[in-house]
Parts: sequence; C-alpha cells; structure tokens
Amino acid sequence: MKKLLFIGAIISSILTSCVQQQQQQPQQSKTFLEGVWQVVSWEFISEDTLRWKLGVNVSGTEMKIWSENYFNFVGQYRVGDTMINNYGGGTYFLEGNLYQENLTYPNLDTVRLLLEIKEDTIIQKWPCDENWQIDKSNYNTQKLTRR
Repeated sequence: MKKLLFIGAIISSILTSCVQQQQQQPQQSKTFLEGVWQVVSWEFISEDTLRWKLGVNVSGTEMKIWSENYFNFVGQYRVGDTMINNYGGGTYFLEGNLYQENLTYPNLDTVRLLLEIKEDTIIQKWPCDENWQIDKSNYNTQKLTRR
C-alpha cells in the first residue's frame, strides 16, 4: 500500500511538472493568413474584357496554404480542352492590405497584390505596380475561403 501511494505521488509530481513546463513555453502567435484556403472564384480581366471566369468558361480548383513565413499554392484548371497546372511558393510580406509574394518556385518573381480580408474570406487582386495600384483594364480577382 505504501508503495502504491509512493508511486502515485511520483506520477502526480511528474504530471504537475509537465503541465508547468507547457504553460511556461512562449505561445507562437499566428497571423490571420496561416492555414489552408480554397479558391472559390476567379475572374481575369484583360483589355477591359472578362477573359475567363471560374465556373463559367473555366473549371477546376486550387488551394493556397500560408505558414508564418511561407506560402504555396497548387491547382488545376480546364480552359476549353486544355488542362492548366497552377502552382508555386515562396515567402510573403503583409502590411495592412498590401501583400507581396516573393516566389521562389517555379520561377523567381515578385508579385504585389491587394488583400481584402473579411472573416474567413480573402479577396486578392493583382498585379499591382510599385505604388500598389491596379490597372483596372488588366487584372485578376480571386476569392478564397478558409478550409
């Protein structure tokens, strides 16, 4: 009986120590973007004309994933009889609604976007010039929802 009480006290002491260590570790803060998002709409305007719209003359799907420092996206679309793979990744910068992707795969590139964040929805518009302005006659609008 004394051995059982002694073993119980040791187990209790170990569990208390583990809980205290977990509480003392700093919690990492997550940005709102972190997680998995799915593209639910996408419109491409070129020369003031709607060239394609997801669900109308384009079908497919895409996911975008953000971590604390990195992003990646992968998707596949059908435009007419052509299948298009869309993928990439790299690092990102976000300040307010100004968002910049520094692509490292598949090509080195920098893309500036404007983000509008509403609850579990993101609307991103691009490309922006160096002054974060969009050419209203040539741009993409993509809507993503959290998964």
